[in-house]
Amino acid sequence: MRDPVPFLDTNAMPWAKPGPPGIYSKLLSRDPETGERTALNRLQPEEGMNPPGAAHYHHTTEELLIVKGRMSFDSQVWLTPQSYCFHPPETVHGFKSAVPEESWFLSRVGQELDFNFVEEPVQLSPYYVCSEPPARGVVYHAEPAVGVWEEIENAQRFVLSLDPDTGEGSVLLRTKPGWTSGADGEALTRFEEVFVLEGALSCTDENAYTDGCYNFNPPGAQRRSLTCTDAALLYFTVGPEDT
Repeated sequence: MRDPVPFLDTNAMPWAKPGPPGIYSKLLSRDPETGERTALNRLQPEEGMNPPGAAHYHHTTEELLIVKGRMSFDSQVWLTPQSYCFHPPETVHGFKSAVPEESWFLSRVGQELDFNFVEEPVQLSPYYVCSEPPARGVVYHAEPAVGVWEEIENAQRFVLSLDPDTGEGSVLLRTKPGWTSGADGEALTRFEEVFVLEGALSCTDENAYTDGCYNFNPPGAQRRSLTCTDAALLYFTVGPEDT
């Protein structure tokens, strides 16, 4: 299980350089047993970074939210700030990947990320090589800002991806003054993860959450309630029910 991350200002973190040229990363949280993790990644094509050159799939989930720049897995659908994609396990993608400029993205994977290359894909759009289509299917939201947002209490919600069986999923939240993440001190039955894209929130742990701030609370942890002090935009992820 991942340890709690009570408060993390990613702006104050140094970039790690895993090895390949032009690739940088900030590890936000990780399960040491499974490799499940969330990271903020930065790609610098002018430094020789090359995206995967062939279609491929992973044996785990892969979830990306773009923070800066632009990128594509097929050079047709372009992902720009606030764009999102979700690849279930064994989803073939990356037919003509391109990163033409410096790009930052939040990356979530369900276990250690492997690469399985497909020399002759059967089509040039995402498809599954698993025996049955997953309940939580492949998703691309190139422009969520112009999509349909649901009105909820003191906020608007755009569902990015959701598992209909377990309830695990991610949303974008446009919060208004008075919005709160829930009762302070409540024991969580599933993990909650928040990354602030824009705006500001206050927390009962006395930290101020502004652009680039992050927290992760595993099941069983006591919630430290976040309250919107002004308009904010959040990337909010919850784990499966009853974990």
